[in-house]
Amino acid sequence: MTIFRHKIAWWLVTAVSFFTLLIAQHTTQAQQTTSTDLLPFQCGQWYLSGVNVPWQNGGYGADFGTVEEWPQHTYSPSLTEAMFADLFAAGVNSVRWWVFTDGRGAPEFNVTSGGSVTGLDANFLPSMASAIQLAEEYDIYLVFTLWDFAMVFADSDENGTGEHSGMHGNLITNSADRQTFIDNALLPMLQYPVDSYTIGTHPNVLAWEIINEPEWIITDLGEVDIRAVQPVSLAQMHRFVAELSSAIHQNSSQMVTVGSASLKWNSDTALGAEGNIWDDADLAPYAADGILDFYQVHYYGWMNGDEVFWSYSPLFNTAAEASLDKPAIIGEYPANATGTGQSLSDLLNGYFDNGYAGAWAWSYEAVDGNGGWNDSEAAITIFNQAHLAQTAVSPNLCSNHLFLPTVEK
Repeated sequence: MTIFRHKIAWWLVTAVSFFTLLIAQHTTQAQQTTSTDLLPFQCGQWYLSGVNVPWQNGGYGADFGTVEEWPQHTYSPSLTEAMFADLFAAGVNSVRWWVFTDGRGAPEFNVTSGGSVTGLDANFLPSMASAIQLAEEYDIYLVFTLWDFAMVFADSDENGTGEHSGMHGNLITNSADRQTFIDNALLPMLQYPVDSYTIGTHPNVLAWEIINEPEWIITDLGEVDIRAVQPVSLAQMHRFVAELSSAIHQNSSQMVTVGSASLKWNSDTALGAEGNIWDDADLAPYAADGILDFYQVHYYGWMNGDEVFWSYSPLFNTAAEASLDKPAIIGEYPANATGTGQSLSDLLNGYFDNGYAGAWAWSYEAVDGNGGWNDSEAAITIFNQAHLAQTAVSPNLCSNHLFLPTVEK
């Protein structure tokens, strides 16, 4: 296969570059991210360097699912392979890819507004399996984001964003409805076969993110998005995250995270932060194995603050200064560095030097004003080449695929 030849060539270049870098890295070791800051998986310690694919080809919520009113199903094997080839050539090792978003394309519901989950459409699982197979070919590790905070926005109709876009707060607040999502969507997804694996045991599925930026819909935090018509309490969100995390841990070999909007809510000690609401003490009371395996915080320029009374920037707050007790990924940052006051290279090196365990640029397809792959490719490629020991994930370090944590049942 062509990709096999490409892999051999890339690994030869990688090996030469790696040994060339050893002496330089040894002399600067005290200034660089240590193995305790990196993410343990594949029997190694790695820095996740990657990009966001919030949706492909304009299909918010329609990559894997199908928005039936139009109809819209935007997943493309050829586009995905081209994307993974670009990323592989740049040394990228991971992709954060959104799945259900606000519910407009999947899962399936028993009523047109809200309701319980009945299953997944015919396109969903084959499309996800195809993406995973292509990720394996190109040594890309996937983090699937299940829900977006827009799941509690007002619903719409066939003339708007689709009948099922929003009004799914009941999955967060109602235990019976939440169980229908677990039984009829989450578990069938984890159990779906992909070659000799299932989705839930495939080594190229690194983790599952329960929800993107949930803080914008939590009443206790006082920052509820005005579009949220079904805001929820912090306790309700904790239960939602913990029960889905528990189901994933009990039925897969993969990790779980949450896409926190900011260090403001994921740190006890970052300047001006309001506390870490995603630590084990917050989630374990709802499910003992419902905790997170790693943290994920997002960073945009508005978080710089005045650096006197507050700053939620990972460039201002190191992971140690933020008292992060798990590896932490910068899950979103502007691919063109807009508003940050830094060059993209300075951002990438700053995250690494400050003890974070990875960073995913927003976004690959330039879905908004924060840039895309054309803006970030050069800087990310240079960064990855300079940090091969941490970014060049070896897929064959061990014969078994072990992930964190090892859950005792």
